[in-house]
Amino acid sequence: MKRPGAMRNRHLFWGLPAVVLLAGLLGACTTAGGGAVGVQSQDGLDAKQRAQAERLYGQLQREASLHRDRKTLELAGNLLDYYPAFERNDEALSLAVEAADRLGDRPRARAFGDELLATRPTSPLVDKTLLRLSDLSLADADTFAAVTYLIRYHNRDPRRSTLGDGHPRSAPLIQRLSPEELEILARQEQERPLWSYLKFIQIRQYMDAGRFPEAEVAAAEVRAAGLQDQFAVSALDLVSGKGPADGNLPHRPTFGRVNMEQVGVLCPLTGRYAMLGNAFYDGALLAVEAANKELGRQFTPLVEDSGGDPVLAALASRRLASEDGCGALFGAMMSNPTAAVALVADIYGVPLVSPTATNDRIWELGDSVFQTNQTGVHEVRLLAQLATTVMLKHRFAILHENTPGGQRHAQVFKAEVEKFGGEVVSIETYNLADTDFRKAILAMKEERPEVIFTPATVDQMILLAPQLDFYKAGALVMGLSHWNSERLFDRTGAVLERAIFPNDLALFPTLWTGDFNAGWDGKKYPGEAKNLAFKSYQSMRLLLDTMHQSGATNRAQLQDALSRRLANRDILTKGPDSFASTVRVFRGDRAQPFPAGIFSEAWA
Repeated sequence: MKRPGAMRNRHLFWGLPAVVLLAGLLGACTTAGGGAVGVQSQDGLDAKQRAQAERLYGQLQREASLHRDRKTLELAGNLLDYYPAFERNDEALSLAVEAADRLGDRPRARAFGDELLATRPTSPLVDKTLLRLSDLSLADADTFAAVTYLIRYHNRDPRRSTLGDGHPRSAPLIQRLSPEELEILARQEQERPLWSYLKFIQIRQYMDAGRFPEAEVAAAEVRAAGLQDQFAVSALDLVSGKGPADGNLPHRPTFGRVNMEQVGVLCPLTGRYAMLGNAFYDGALLAVEAANKELGRQFTPLVEDSGGDPVLAALASRRLASEDGCGALFGAMMSNPTAAVALVADIYGVPLVSPTATNDRIWELGDSVFQTNQTGVHEVRLLAQLATTVMLKHRFAILHENTPGGQRHAQVFKAEVEKFGGEVVSIETYNLADTDFRKAILAMKEERPEVIFTPATVDQMILLAPQLDFYKAGALVMGLSHWNSERLFDRTGAVLERAIFPNDLALFPTLWTGDFNAGWDGKKYPGEAKNLAFKSYQSMRLLLDTMHQSGATNRAQLQDALSRRLANRDILTKGPDSFASTVRVFRGDRAQPFPAGIFSEAWA
């Protein structure tokens, strides 16, 4: 498990020749006169060094403001390594955190943040950095690290991080930790404000798991501390049997009346992302209105402003799940707040539909989390089911890029094929930079597959498709929805004849697209907001349609219905015709609907 650390990473100097670096070092050590060392300031820099550092920092600020992130990191590295005592290096580190995050390099972003905490503990940027590191940790599904940063933030000023009832704002995340992780934190927090709360949660988890001897040991530590605050008392009451039997203790999830007509919507209605957040909500609201009209229902959205902040999003989702009793949660637009909401959703067992979060691992935070914009796995399952149950193919080969994403697609396809009685006879891989696929194609051909599944990109298929034809692979080719590309049609011509791929809106009925376009006010928002609103609309329609079609009367039933729908389990009962609107096939110079009629007689 990852743990937050304070070890300083070595900074990399991208693109600077060694001669330039050496000249910079020599220049920093001498004055214009050639040998005398200038008068040093409090930060250990003489006048010339300070001027050089200021100049470098000015360049850093400009590049950061333009979001030239690689250049920003290069300049930050130079400043930190050659002028480590420069008084504005905390600002340089903060800018480096944001630049690395925008580049998708969260480990490096976290390393820069940890360095700021370790080297500039009195900086006014420490609070901001602690919260940012917590966000980054949540995005990496590292709840322990996220909690550790939030506790450090709490300790700096407990009043701002404590709710009116005495509970910490980080409570939803703390509850996700194991008793062993809570023990680590409790040892670090002895004689600090949250120690008794951590012990209370630990003891409660021990009691829930039937680990009574360990609960007694933890309770003995609380007694020995002699504390009388509300959490110390509650912890001892738990062990003594005085705590309420229904578990209605501080911040324990309570499951009151659930209203399956209510959906809790979370998005940033204020702050930096307010424009996009309001478009997201308007898209969802438009979907609710359309669904109510079509289905004759009275679905009601309850909206909470996340402000784009994971902690605020977690607190808001707890209110929606517990106090308001929403049947489902929807949001929270961006990845970091959505990850926080996912943790709360898992605690309360309330389904969460995420239409726009780009972190494709949020679904791993709980069985009740559904990412409708991460359609790759959905498409893979759909193709496997089509090939085995409708087209009655039996022997399959898989050719995928040697990356985690490619491996995941291959694993899902193999499992789905085998589930329906098929056999994967060959699995071959290639690297991103490969242009020659001869060896992999011949290896597959030797096993005589009927179908080759390859989740390749358009650029990769432009190279791969002619080689499949040249080496006479002799199998039906299947791929993902991004093959629906004019460029791919133009570049490959007839060599992909009969290749099959899903419609890129396979999850959603085509009628919904027309409904959205008819109802969306294009004058209210700029163009970039429309796509976000459209995703929100489609996913909300999917959620409400699933609620209605399944007849779910509780959250567990809705979770099961969403799982079935997103895994295509229900499409099998409808036969070949159900694939006509969800699958495309290359015919001539364009993509056409899957010819379901050919297979209908065999299905009957």
